[in-house]
Amino acid sequence: MFTFCVHTLVDITENGSLKKDFPFKTLSGEVVHDKNSLLVAKNQQSNFTTLIQTLQLRGNIVWEQPPIKINEPIANMRFGSAYEGKQNIWNFMWQVEQSELYAEEQNKYGQLESDFDMIPVLSFCKETCTFPYSAFITTDTKLKNTYFSFVPDENK
Repeated sequence: MFTFCVHTLVDITENGSLKKDFPFKTLSGEVVHDKNSLLVAKNQQSNFTTLIQTLQLRGNIVWEQPPIKINEPIANMRFGSAYEGKQNIWNFMWQVEQSELYAEEQNKYGQLESDFDMIPVLSFCKETCTFPYSAFITTDTKLKNTYFSFVPDENK
């Protein structure tokens, strides 16, 4: 299996089932206590579902952990130049059976970048920056809010 990772400023929190009585905790550990917090949780889950469906356009994927949210300075990351300072970043790792599944010429993630670019998302969840478009942006060097990486297998 080959492991890839998406790094995004879009809130892709996986919340699981949200059909419960208030108050309750989501799969991610957030407390949902009213209609507003439920709406945010639904939007986060919708973004996660969009991510999974887009990743599966080219092949089946498997994953072991939900997206992980961190809050760090993004200066040395590959996000667009429009974003700076400390931001919430979601990282999600998944595996596929073919190492070149997403490759396009010399770019190991070329097809991921084209598949994801401008796919609509629901903004204003728990992001710490605002996007000019409510979408995954992967090709614009100024506005890029999502990029990909390959995780080498430490056992090889």
